[in-house]
Amino acid sequence: MPSKRKLLNLVALMGEKYLHIVDLDVPFPANYGAAIDMYFRIKNLSAMGVHIILHCFEYGRGKASRLSNYCSEVHYYPRKSILQFPFRQDPYIVYSRNNSELANRIFADDYPVLLEGVHTCSLLMDVRYKKKPFYVRMHNVEHEYYEYLAKATTHPLKKYYYQKESERLKKFEKNLDRAQCLFSVSERDHATLSAQFPRVEYVPPFIYNDTIDCKPGRGGYALYHGNLTVAENIQAAEFLIKEVFPGLKVRLLIAGTGASKLAKTTSLQNIEFISSPSTPDLRELVSNAQINILPTFQPTGIKHKLINSLFIGRHCVVNPMMVEDNGLAQYCHVASDAAQMRNMILDLFKQEFTQAEIDRRKQTLQPVYSNVHNAEKIMKVIF
Repeated sequence: MPSKRKLLNLVALMGEKYLHIVDLDVPFPANYGAAIDMYFRIKNLSAMGVHIILHCFEYGRGKASRLSNYCSEVHYYPRKSILQFPFRQDPYIVYSRNNSELANRIFADDYPVLLEGVHTCSLLMDVRYKKKPFYVRMHNVEHEYYEYLAKATTHPLKKYYYQKESERLKKFEKNLDRAQCLFSVSERDHATLSAQFPRVEYVPPFIYNDTIDCKPGRGGYALYHGNLTVAENIQAAEFLIKEVFPGLKVRLLIAGTGASKLAKTTSLQNIEFISSPSTPDLRELVSNAQINILPTFQPTGIKHKLINSLFIGRHCVVNPMMVEDNGLAQYCHVASDAAQMRNMILDLFKQEFTQAEIDRRKQTLQPVYSNVHNAEKIMKVIF
């Protein structure tokens, strides 16, 4: 009897579409930005008839039986410990996902490979890389992302690590020219990458709900949400706590993983903290808020929480970095500093969110972030 892999090769020759996808993390549950992008890409490509051989690095999220609904095969690999890393020159996020078992599976057939993030691009350094086409979904311009992380943290060891990782990533990213094509996640990243690499296609992020489903009317609170164990989100939340909401007669909810730890930093009575809300609960919080307030001090990649807020929430208040070169400023209220943000919040609490604004988002925003449309873009390039 021929092996399963040989049978798959025969099927591919008959016109079936097979694709290896290498995910930097287990993509389910889809409860943070990169996981959402990866999971809904898998789901939509599968719905279009692509047979997916999925490879995931598992380092705490566990195995996900749900993935077998969309994939012909699912393989899991451990991530190397940072204790194995100190004297290496390649980036830790790449080196820690260098796995010989994965490489041997990838090079056992002729199917194309979609690598998720620079994180999984150690495969481009394999001597066999020319034997098959590789494509890379860029989640950020990673060296820029780590440079901003270094600026955002005050912890000396973390700052040193982020700075060194940024330097290593800048050197490593030159190897991305070994891929057939890079898929950029934002217009800003697209411009940066296109200046360096021959083929870059802009594919907006896949999102949890790609249909506009906002509620007209008014809500009773402002909301900031994000993973509050990440330096850039902690910095944004602390900006709201210390500079925007003191003395403001508006209720602010701060929701996300790590919110309870942040709660210890303030005694303000108008701020409440919700730690690790479930996906349905977070959706309700976003949907029912009068304002989703989302500052950032790191203009890299794309902010899934802003897109999600525009698809299911009412007014969005942001600072300029949140909408830098991503085409979303026209749907937001942009405040350049804390004082302007305070005034904007007070004004918007008097304003109903109208059906006309919902219709405008449906007509102009929804088509850009259609999961089906963006899966078709990837299919056209790879197949």
